[in-house]
Amino acid sequence: MRTIRALLSTEATKLKHTATLWLSAIVPVTMLTLLFIGLLNEYFQHRGLGMQQSALELWNNTLRGPWTMWTLVAAPILIAVEATGLASPEHAGKHWTQLFSLPIPRWSVFAAKAIMCALLTGASSLIFTAGAIALGLMQSELYHLDMASGIPWGLVLRIAARSYLASWCAIAIQTWLSLRFSGFAIPIGTALAGTLFTGAASQFRITGWYPWSMMADSLPWGWSHVPAPAIISPALCLLVGLLAGWQMSRREVV
Repeated sequence: MRTIRALLSTEATKLKHTATLWLSAIVPVTMLTLLFIGLLNEYFQHRGLGMQQSALELWNNTLRGPWTMWTLVAAPILIAVEATGLASPEHAGKHWTQLFSLPIPRWSVFAAKAIMCALLTGASSLIFTAGAIALGLMQSELYHLDMASGIPWGLVLRIAARSYLASWCAIAIQTWLSLRFSGFAIPIGTALAGTLFTGAASQFRITGWYPWSMMADSLPWGWSHVPAPAIISPALCLLVGLLAGWQMSRREVV
């Protein structure tokens, strides 16, 4: 554990000199800004239109669209960018030989990168969660609704926690790809291809097992499935981590 803590401290120091940390905040804020613009556009087109629904129904409708977009499109790509950004200093400086000559287990390098990517993803999720609640309150003010007194904190916590746990498998895979291949092409290309294949995954009813659809599948409005992604994803994350650690320990140079 002391080695992991030291490596995490090193990763945190390196983050200060990259754009990866800023992207973890910029991406959710940008998406929230676009959603806010869409809310204003909807308001000006239907000004004065009433919504005769309960507070819980209003919050369900308000949260569904933003969280679906976040888990289906933004979060999978952001995870790929974060993982690639965390591995880029070693690839750019060709430091792998020097790093692997240190008296530390090679799997700990993967573990530190994956944990840091998970922390960045968690921070992005928290920003988006707070922004989604703010959008709901703005909608309440615009349409003179009583949503502020009925914020479903349990639903919000369940959405945020389950979607975050469901992202762990994608985090492990993208971290492995980013360490294995230099550059952005293969890791981000894999994330784009995986995201595009999500529609096909829903047709084959494998969204609960498919890494890039697990986050969306974990939502209360997700697809019908047998496994729970919030449980399956951490288990698959551990399996991918074991395979990545074994593969890294067998290579001369990454």
